[in-house]
Amino acid sequence: MLRHHMTVLTRDNRLKREVQRVTAATASTADFGGELTVLDGDRRPDLVIVDARTEPPPAGLKAKLPDGCQVIYILDEEKLLEGLPYFDDARVVSVMGHGARFDDDEFIASATKALRGNVFGLNKYFPWGVTTYSVVVKNYEQKNKAIEVILRYANLAGVRGPVRDRIQTVADELMMNGLYHAPTDKDGKELYRDRTIKELAQLPEVAPIEVQYGSSGRYFGISVRDGGGSLSRQRAMQYLAKARAATADIEKKVGGAGLGLVSVLKSCSKLVMNLDPGSSTEVIGLFDMELFAKGKVGARSVHLFTSRGLPEVEADEGDATPPPAEPDAAAAALPPQAPPARRGVWIAVALLLSVVTALGTAVVMKKSAAGKAQECAPAAGTGGDSGAAPGTARRPR
Repeated sequence: MLRHHMTVLTRDNRLKREVQRVTAATASTADFGGELTVLDGDRRPDLVIVDARTEPPPAGLKAKLPDGCQVIYILDEEKLLEGLPYFDDARVVSVMGHGARFDDDEFIASATKALRGNVFGLNKYFPWGVTTYSVVVKNYEQKNKAIEVILRYANLAGVRGPVRDRIQTVADELMMNGLYHAPTDKDGKELYRDRTIKELAQLPEVAPIEVQYGSSGRYFGISVRDGGGSLSRQRAMQYLAKARAATADIEKKVGGAGLGLVSVLKSCSKLVMNLDPGSSTEVIGLFDMELFAKGKVGARSVHLFTSRGLPEVEADEGDATPPPAEPDAAAAALPPQAPPARRGVWIAVALLLSVVTALGTAVVMKKSAAGKAQECAPAAGTGGDSGAAPGTARRPR
């Protein structure tokens, strides 16, 4: 049964049809209208979608929105930065760009995360069956190895050189933030705030981060997740404000979490921040191959989700989990084709058992054949066939 309800504020019949087409995928019903009165329906909306492409949101919208609902704004994809201030409302989870066509997959992922609160995982942005790979990184050297592996995989996936350069930029920025800017002390101060890049590179080990990557053919994605959760929504909004300003002064600064967000927004097609304050932070960059082929570079959508917990029965299989406390030091150097370590152990055990079973069967068969040969073998001088194969005998005449 459809148990969620959405209210869509739009006058565009095409958008109405596009949203209506995917409501069942999010287990939702929907009301549509161009006036605020649509919010006075019989059902309280769990999610409100606001079409702000051609005209600003209706006056009084924020006051009219019910408490506890989530909000998605849809903008012209070329005017994304103008929509970032919408995140000042804590109920807003997405500012989505709408271009020549509506991105069903992105909408389904965003609406489902907003409705259920189960926000983590790169796999949510890929069709079912797409394989994503994961490595654990805990120092500067492993970060560089992980980037090499990701770029090698991107090349195998058919990603063009200029796009691979942007993937490298985003991967490096997200990993540096996760490794050295996310860890904080009990007072919320960054542990490595005053260290230079050279000093950071000499640290033998820091709190591990999990890096995931994969490709669906259309999208190439990379995510970085830490196990600290020091990024709050308020802090994320500060970073977005700096990125929106995009002044020369910001781009000249070196170091500092959030200051590299300008280059990230300029490099990827979609930016997703998943927050569980005090527990974990995940940042995802998605690269739309179709848009890059058309020369459309830079973020078209920004998403900012906060985990609200989830009953176990609704958990998605394959969701990312926080990095382990003691990761495999060589994980970052594994090629994409390598199976996970645990799976490899079980495969080796299975092969060993099969070999032992085969050898045991061969021994039993050999003993059985030898016993039969002794029963059937002719006495000396009875004309036994000397050319018979070992273990066999001709019947006595």
